[in-house]
Amino acid sequence: MNFIKTDITETINKLRSQLYLSLAAPIDAMWEQLYIGSSQHYLIKDKNNIIGYCCINEKDCLTQIYITKTYLFLMSKTIKELIKAELVKSASLSSNEPIAFNACLFQSKSVRTNTFCFEHLNKEMEVSSNLNIELVTTDDIPSVKLFLKEQIGFDDTFGYTQNLVTKKEIFKLKESEVIVATSECRISDSQPEIADLGIIVNRDFQGKGIATQIMKMQVNRVLKAGRKPICSTTFDNISSRMVIEKSGFYCSNIIFDITF
Repeated sequence: MNFIKTDITETINKLRSQLYLSLAAPIDAMWEQLYIGSSQHYLIKDKNNIIGYCCINEKDCLTQIYITKTYLFLMSKTIKELIKAELVKSASLSSNEPIAFNACLFQSKSVRTNTFCFEHLNKEMEVSSNLNIELVTTDDIPSVKLFLKEQIGFDDTFGYTQNLVTKKEIFKLKESEVIVATSECRISDSQPEIADLGIIVNRDFQGKGIATQIMKMQVNRVLKAGRKPICSTTFDNISSRMVIEKSGFYCSNIIFDITF
């Protein structure tokens, strides 16, 4: 079995499309773009046949793997070969990919919950307030980047905010000149029917139900546009989970960190 480094090519994209069709739930857009997207991609070959691909980040962590249906019986062997070749020391995979997930569990020394991923009931939510949520403009980018750094420690030095502004996928709520909250609504190129929602509320304004109201408003906007809302949060963010569940979401899959 050989693992061949490659860029994201037409072959990879075709294999990834097959993977997404096999999933029981949508893939988290943040995970897809920031973690999987930045990983090194490998084609997997067995006896000169391309049987799938995998993605491995700079920490030797397996972030995605797919074996075509014909060769699924080789999944466990593939995981063992990746470990034996010292290409991976761990994996961060979702229960949404049960065959790969189970194959990693067979080799695991420890398992830790990372992220809860949610789907919506796809029913309009009742909103009790009318907050003035507006699209972030180019002029807002410096203040939004500062907000993200101060509130969650996210130092955007690679154009993340600019990209969202260009695609009209980030919103703001302001009081006077203060950013009260930002809200993202990311449309994945690979899952155009899905809208991935995220909200950050200024620490000085938390505990007032603002996040829940914004989430409900964004859910209704997404549903009206004919899309399906999803979202996610880390396992230790209890307040975020409460907002998500109050807004009509249910947990459809969980991303786990698995060490070998």
